[in-house]
Amino acid sequence: MKKSLICINCPRGCHLEISGENDNWNVSGNQCPRGVQYAIQEATDPRRMVTAAVPAIPGKPCAAVRTSAPLPVAMIPELLNTLYKMQLSEPAKRGEVLLANWKNSGIDVIFSADFK
Repeated sequence: MKKSLICINCPRGCHLEISGENDNWNVSGNQCPRGVQYAIQEATDPRRMVTAAVPAIPGKPCAAVRTSAPLPVAMIPELLNTLYKMQLSEPAKRGEVLLANWKNSGIDVIFSADFK
């Protein structure tokens, strides 16, 4: 497997090349050790922070939510489908948990702003 990436760990945006498989990876193009870690994570288990606007009952604005940690990319579509089907009505404070331990991932969906 060979893949080209742009590292997003710092403003440099190093152009990385990663090749290999299992525990034998070769990463080039990085200007710091974080580039190696980023490339291996992207090749083996890519993850993203998820932010969304969850619908509320008519007359209320949407609720801003986010994941508490990066979620595996494969789980994102199912999470977004679940969130977009919700219809919130109860107030919540920033940091409160909307969905705990999503699909046993250890990752919560939390309010990123007060919802009134």
